[in-house]
Amino acid sequence: MSNPITAASSSTTGDITVTSGLRQARTAGIPRNCSCGERIVELISKSRPNPYRRYYRCLYAASLRLEKDDHIFKWVDEAFTDEIRQLHNQVRIVEEEVQLLKATIRSERPTLMPKISGGCVLVIFVISVVVVVVAGIMMYK
Repeated sequence: MSNPITAASSSTTGDITVTSGLRQARTAGIPRNCSCGERIVELISKSRPNPYRRYYRCLYAASLRLEKDDHIFKWVDEAFTDEIRQLHNQVRIVEEEVQLLKATIRSERPTLMPKISGGCVLVIFVISVVVVVVAGIMMYK
């Protein structure tokens, strides 16, 4: 007897995934846990329409071979595509923050440079004095 779960196909519209005629909440990216609290396992389809295609499934639903349920079912390739899309958005946000920080540094550089250069001169002077004092002490020993 063939298992309809492994023969399932899915299509996505917005935040709802239709899987084997079942509507369930869409899980963005790679699913971690099912809504029932059970962990997710990666399985391999043995169906004719999707031979050897990997998918994520709720361990509870997979062990009982449940059909038309509200437990997680998601194709691995779709999960990876979602994950890449999310990472791309995060990278874009970080790039925008870096550009903002660069602009802030450029606008504040004229006020920071005198403080930094004055501080550097003071540090170099103190180090020079310490070296001279230590050298003088070493000579008199």
